[in-house]
Amino acid sequence: MRDLLKEFEGDVTVVKEWYSDDSGKPIESFVVIVDGQDYKSYKSMPKAMERALAISHRHKHKKKK
Repeated sequence: MRDLLKEFEGDVTVVKEWYSDDSGKPIESFVVIVDGQDYKSYKSMPKAMERALAISHRHKHKKKK
């Protein structure tokens, strides 16, 4: 399952993803989504937020052709 955590400018989003493995142990990760596609998954929410902010900043300042 996924829950939206934060949306950034430039179509960058961070979601919390969790599910149970075969033994029933819960697995949690934080996924950075760029332009509607999964970019990278992190075990730490602060790292995911930091990366999403950097990507958003890069997209915001990218020159349009």
